[in-house]
Amino acid sequence: MALSVPAGRTARSWSSLVLLAGAIGVGLLQPSDLHARWAIQETVIHGSVVDGVRGSPVRSALVRVDGLVRATTDTEGNFRLEAGSEAATMRVEAPGYRVWESRIEAAASPLRIRLEADPFRVAALEVRSRATGRASSLQPAAIVDARQLAERMATSVAAAVVSEPGVTMRTNGPMASQPVIRGLAGDRVMVLEDGLRTGDIATTAPDHAVSIEPATARQIDVIRGPAGLLYGSNTLGGVINVRREGVPRERPDRVEWSAASYGESVNRGGSLAGWARAGMRPWVVQGDGAVRRSSDTRTPGGVPLPNTDLRVEDGGFGLSLVGDQGMLGGAVRGYQASYGVPSSFQGLTLPGSHDGGVYVDVHRLAGRVDGEWTPRAGEWVQGVTGGVNAIRFKQWEYEQGGFVGTRFGQLAAGGDLVVRLQGGGHRGALGTSIQWKDLRAEGSFTGTRPAQHRALAVFAVDEVELGPVQVLGGLRLDRIDLIPLDSTETLLVRDVRTRPFSAATGAVGLRAHLGAGWIGSVQVARAFRPPSIEELFSAGPHLASYAYEVGNPSLEAERGTGIDVFLEHAGPRSRVQLSAFVMSLDGYVLFAPVLDEETGLLLRDPRLRRYVVYAPEQTDARLTGMELRVQLLPLENWGVDLAADMVRGRASGGELLSNIPPASGRIEFRYLGREGTAALFLEGRRPHRATPAPPAGAEATCEPRSMDGEVVVLPSHFCPTDGMLLVGATLSRTLPTAWTAWETRITLGVDNLLDTTWRDPLWRAKEVAPQPGRNLRLAVQVAP
Repeated sequence: MALSVPAGRTARSWSSLVLLAGAIGVGLLQPSDLHARWAIQETVIHGSVVDGVRGSPVRSALVRVDGLVRATTDTEGNFRLEAGSEAATMRVEAPGYRVWESRIEAAASPLRIRLEADPFRVAALEVRSRATGRASSLQPAAIVDARQLAERMATSVAAAVVSEPGVTMRTNGPMASQPVIRGLAGDRVMVLEDGLRTGDIATTAPDHAVSIEPATARQIDVIRGPAGLLYGSNTLGGVINVRREGVPRERPDRVEWSAASYGESVNRGGSLAGWARAGMRPWVVQGDGAVRRSSDTRTPGGVPLPNTDLRVEDGGFGLSLVGDQGMLGGAVRGYQASYGVPSSFQGLTLPGSHDGGVYVDVHRLAGRVDGEWTPRAGEWVQGVTGGVNAIRFKQWEYEQGGFVGTRFGQLAAGGDLVVRLQGGGHRGALGTSIQWKDLRAEGSFTGTRPAQHRALAVFAVDEVELGPVQVLGGLRLDRIDLIPLDSTETLLVRDVRTRPFSAATGAVGLRAHLGAGWIGSVQVARAFRPPSIEELFSAGPHLASYAYEVGNPSLEAERGTGIDVFLEHAGPRSRVQLSAFVMSLDGYVLFAPVLDEETGLLLRDPRLRRYVVYAPEQTDARLTGMELRVQLLPLENWGVDLAADMVRGRASGGELLSNIPPASGRIEFRYLGREGTAALFLEGRRPHRATPAPPAGAEATCEPRSMDGEVVVLPSHFCPTDGMLLVGATLSRTLPTAWTAWETRITLGVDNLLDTTWRDPLWRAKEVAPQPGRNLRLAVQVAP
């Protein structure tokens, strides 16, 4: 089905305006004497980066000097950059090699840097905390780099990281998807863009999308477990940070750019994306953009699933002033998307919805300012970093016939300020953060109540080395106010009032070298999450999620304790990572179908008797699980990558928690060549039987059937899901430089090679429609 624009809708291409403004800004930008005090003294460092064994040039290696200036090696492995002093610390990173770092003198140029091969290192495995400004040694993290993003060609952030251990996603169509980490979703998982919150409403309902286009991301960091508390008090599940470097922080010595094109068969879709950055002493300017189109997704057998088409446009422009002691810059970004939410398939329509489904339009306009200052010499203060952003977000949900069922509008702003400290064997930081958002909703059918969210936090972190043991500690103090702007009571929601919440949270961890190549760490964290605006104040239908949602203004805050144990072994031909966790949550909030007190059957909305009523419940809960990753290199250039995860959730009375993903695993057999890679992978999931018992005497079952002209089926909350096993493959090749003037990489892939029919256990429409069938993918990446 082609995506149509109902009459009266105005298409406003914010991304096009942003890119046009960026082009004008680049054309007008000229250095002036007013910028002289920011200019750095020019000290040129140049050289080459080569393979330590073969002596062949290493292309696209990242060269850093004192963390501020960077260059990228060309096709011959050469680089040239300007540093702020005659002596500096240089760091070189490249996929497939160990990190090289040394103190160098500019007089030693030209340098010849030999990298040691590390076939398991697919990216710079470093996740920098915005709190400390450096990599934390305690964070069990995964990184999805640019090459992996190209291989996966994902339409959403959640789909881009779903292959990582401990990560899955809940979906309501290809676009409406949110990440799930260790069984936790919604606002228990924080999604950031360059370290700051996105300001959208993705966590509020399963039909809402994360308003970040992954095609222009440089990499995506996934942080699991208690270490996420460095970013917020409610991140016991984890943190996903999409890095696109919208505000340039480093000045390149030449114009850097990259472009990519993607196509896939399952939805006849494709996308174009690219970015460029240039330094004009002392300015750095950057722009990026992406366009994506696709039609309805085809299920196994080639049958399209209606209302799964989408259209996305995204663009940004950034400008920074970069000196030898820091940077100051800003960026603007426009994002808009139109996508369908499926509700019917081959004559079956999900109860509570209607044939034709819902279309969603999303517009997001964001601006931000980032700054960083590093003193020339400081005994304790090592630097100050800060950032602020402001976002205007709008979302329209269109019903059959083109009328607006619900219209959301949200203004959001936030920021943080961090002082980095070091001395006396300690490394740490002091900081503060602030968040504000104002959510409004209106339309023919809406149950969302307008409200404001205000939050203020202060935090401190410290890391100290005690011989072979490293100790990390952190403490946060949070104050959050949730203020309803409409206190009208309804039949199902009463006592609507402002709810203030405050708490102290924190984490402590130890990391030690255990000998024989083993490293171990243990972390304990205390988390705090106030109820969301929707959990407190909802009072009406949410058509795109097929539910009538009512809140509970008396809900208390969730408070949880997490324990995380992490082991890692790195050898010349193997790498093993194992983590195990326990999370105890007091007052765990979950939306569940409500039963009629008189009949024991599912309660329907009081007006139309059409929608199943969902309401938040609170119970104490415990989640336990593990994640495993094993990488082996049994033969030269041939590797095996095994990943598995499992999580179990139960309430205090022993009842199974709903919407907890089943155990899953993935094994990949990969050829690792210098010019390309090839892989065959199998991914599977155990049957999902961890579902609550259906209400006694319920007329519906998990098999859809017709009753009085209406399809009757139990909500997916109660229905088990069969297991699945899928087969796929990828082939990636970098073209020889004799063929093209630029570095060109072509990736071919196939998902669900056998066209297997399978269902997603976290999708509310799983009893009506299956997931996508066989998909052929093609990506072309070009860079200088």
